[in-house]
Amino acid sequence: MWSARAERVGAGLICRWLLLAAWPLHLGFGALVVATGALAAVTEQTGIADAVAALAAHYVLGLCCSFGLHELGHLFVLSRARGITAITLERTLWRLSVSAHGRISGRAALLAALAGPGSCVVAGIALLMLIPQSHLHLWYLAHAVFLVPVFGDGRTVLSVVLSRRRQIQSHAE
Repeated sequence: MWSARAERVGAGLICRWLLLAAWPLHLGFGALVVATGALAAVTEQTGIADAVAALAAHYVLGLCCSFGLHELGHLFVLSRARGITAITLERTLWRLSVSAHGRISGRAALLAALAGPGSCVVAGIALLMLIPQSHLHLWYLAHAVFLVPVFGDGRTVLSVVLSRRRQIQSHAE
């Protein structure tokens, strides 16, 4: 596990975090691209080179950039929420995440949870309208799945909604 705690988080820190936190994936993918590119050069198969270039574009602009935008969406809201004293960027074997320290209101927690997938969905819609043939929009639109309660964003949304519902019911009684 890797983590970094910061009082001020900006786009530069997020980019470094994503680059460093996912280095095993980047290393493996880079090795695969180099090996396949070498195979394409040796065999003079331009189709293989074109496929490797398209795959690399999807890896960088689709997978990596969509997760960067997702986390920046969370951070944008959290950095403006009252009561947040610090933010921790974490990497475990299976996930990258942002954790806020301090006290956060239910509204701010809800907005932060929606901001990650929401920013990706908005970007996905824009990419679909601008360059639909690239299929990059699919990477971004797929982030809507993180609002399902088995994922952290979805659990947060569900928790805040249920908490708010209980508050309304208790006030009605």
